[in-house]
Amino acid sequence: MEAHKVIFQYAYRRSRDQDAPQPVRRPVVIVGAGPVGLTAALDLALRGIPVVLLDDSDRIGEGSRGLCYAKRTLEILDRLGVGEELVAQGVTWKLGRVFLGDSLVYSFDLLPEDGHKMPAFINLQQYHLEKALVDRVQDIPAIDLRWK
Repeated sequence: MEAHKVIFQYAYRRSRDQDAPQPVRRPVVIVGAGPVGLTAALDLALRGIPVVLLDDSDRIGEGSRGLCYAKRTLEILDRLGVGEELVAQGVTWKLGRVFLGDSLVYSFDLLPEDGHKMPAFINLQQYHLEKALVDRVQDIPAIDLRWK
């Protein structure tokens, strides 16, 4: 079995909460610093709600389950401050084609009108998305991201 490549690794740091004389209560705790957890933490924190984000690992970049991100997802990521960066890194596309053997059977344009800020789709490995989200999370004081 081939070992996964560690692309981005983050050090464990002890939280001040661990040394508090009384248990510390937080309004929101999110378990899992994958795309959904990171996005939820950013959305809440940007609305003024402090978040503790926990992950049982110390890294991202062990493979990619996500590869293609649609316009609506990119619009949400842009609102959270990472959309333009991801579009610049990804391969944008909007045209689809269906072939039967060598014959073109059907083609379609997923964004036929001009003037949109975000493309119809980008192809980008998931670890690039997660890295951009982690970098953004680290810029937001209302998010306490805890690895390991």
